[in-house]
Order: sequence, then C-alpha cells, then structure tokens
Amino acid sequence: MKKDTQAFVNQLLVYTLVMFCFSGSIGMGTVWMRHQISLSANQAKVLDARLVEIERQINETRAAIERAQDPSMLKLLNDQWQLGLVPPEPKKTATIDVDPVMRLAAKHNRGLFTDSPVSTVSFQVALRR
Repeated sequence: MKKDTQAFVNQLLVYTLVMFCFSGSIGMGTVWMRHQISLSANQAKVLDARLVEIERQINETRAAIERAQDPSMLKLLNDQWQLGLVPPEPKKTATIDVDPVMRLAAKHNRGLFTDSPVSTVSFQVALRR
C-alpha cells in the first residue's frame, strides 16, 4: 500500500510540475504578445505622425503653387521681369475637358493598341544534317 501512495504522490508531483510549466508558458506567451502589440502600436503612431507631416508639406506646396498661378501674381512677375507677355485672346483659346495625362498617353500610344490584325511574317529555315 505504501508503494501505491508513493506512486500516487509521484504522479501528483509530475502533474503539478507539468501544470506549472504549461501555465508559465501561457503567461510568457501572453507577455510576448502584449509586447508585440505595443511595438506595433508605436510603429503605427510613428507612421501616422509621418503621414500628417507629409500631408502638411503637400498642402503647403499646393498653396505655393496656387499663389504662383494667381493671375495678379503672374502679371506682377511679367512686369518685374519685363517679359512682355500678354493674355491670350478668348477666341484663340480652347478648353479641353479630358484629363491631360490620359490624353497625352493615348496620343503617344495610339499605334500600340489597334484593332487591326497583326501582320504575319514567314521565313525559311535551313536544317543541317
């Protein structure tokens, strides 16, 4: 009977150690996952701050371009630099309602994408024996 109780105690001790190791590994996994979440959150904050800064620079550049394209600014620069430029006559101007980039791309690639069939090419091959 003493042998049975000793075997039971040994099994209980082994199961207790396994339970401690298992719960410890779950705890370590939880700590590691929380650390990874923290690192990801910090990276997201850095990227968000960078995005805000780039958007601010884009808005500043857009405002500078709009100021430079203002008709009064163009007239002032024309007078300062003595370019002698005059505004175009209304009858000589045309408004194009198509995206200029797509229009130029279509004009450039006009010959590439056609519905005409591809011409066949034939040639002879001489075989050596």
